[in-house]
Amino acid sequence: MIIEGLGNVSFVNGLLRIQTLAVGPDGKISESGTIEIPGNKVGDLITSLTAAAQGISEKIGGESETSSKNEEKKSSNKKKKKK
Repeated sequence: MIIEGLGNVSFVNGLLRIQTLAVGPDGKISESGTIEIPGNKVGDLITSLTAAAQGISEKIGGESETSSKNEEKKSSNKKKKKK
């Protein structure tokens, strides 16, 4: 299931229900599924998702910093060779 957006969200009978949305091949937004989370697990799940997203963000940020430094070194070396 791909999630490109959220639709309706409700909390009924102890379940958090989240409608997930995706863009179809026709370019229109449609429902891609429903996430159902027991009410007593919502806090733990949000905490886990937040930690996972931050970890991924740090990895992506670290990789882009490394590639930026490599690009700087390459351009610095090119300038030295031209002299």
